[in-house]
Amino acid sequence: MLCEVISAGFGGQGILFLGDALARAGLREGKFVTYMPTYGVAMRGGTANCVVHISDEEIGCPLLDHPHVGVILNEASLLKFQPAVRKGGLIIANSSMIDKTVLTRNGDVKVIWVPATELAREVAGTERSTNMIMLGAFLGAQPVVAIDTIEAILRENSGGSKKALLEKNFAALRAGKECAAGA
Repeated sequence: MLCEVISAGFGGQGILFLGDALARAGLREGKFVTYMPTYGVAMRGGTANCVVHISDEEIGCPLLDHPHVGVILNEASLLKFQPAVRKGGLIIANSSMIDKTVLTRNGDVKVIWVPATELAREVAGTERSTNMIMLGAFLGAQPVVAIDTIEAILRENSGGSKKALLEKNFAALRAGKECAAGA
């Protein structure tokens, strides 16, 4: 098993946090993992993306040309990264921030539209959980790691000081997973 994922959006959407949580979960589950974040000079509002490889075998290089999956949170990122997703791959796109007409793929990839920003507001009471909706949707479509593992990592990294935020993120993960399952 090898799953190459690019997640992309603008700074402040939690793209790097999403990738880091995914990579840590892969490690926790005994898989080989690489994680490579990239962000523009302006953190909030600038571009941000990260590449995560998760595999049952050693990974030779953290770079990728044609990921299996694109987890895309905004329209500019969809325009930039949709051509790179390999044929037969998967794009999970935030329909709250992306006009569906900008998708130029001709049906050679599966696309799951997730109203992630709206769901985050509804389920967690904040747009800040949009990244967790998208991570849950990805794991609902391709369960390369268990959501329980993600939740354990988030719990450990919070130090117990942000219980309310943790519960919001857990709810967002589950809502994203359910949304993808219904697609």
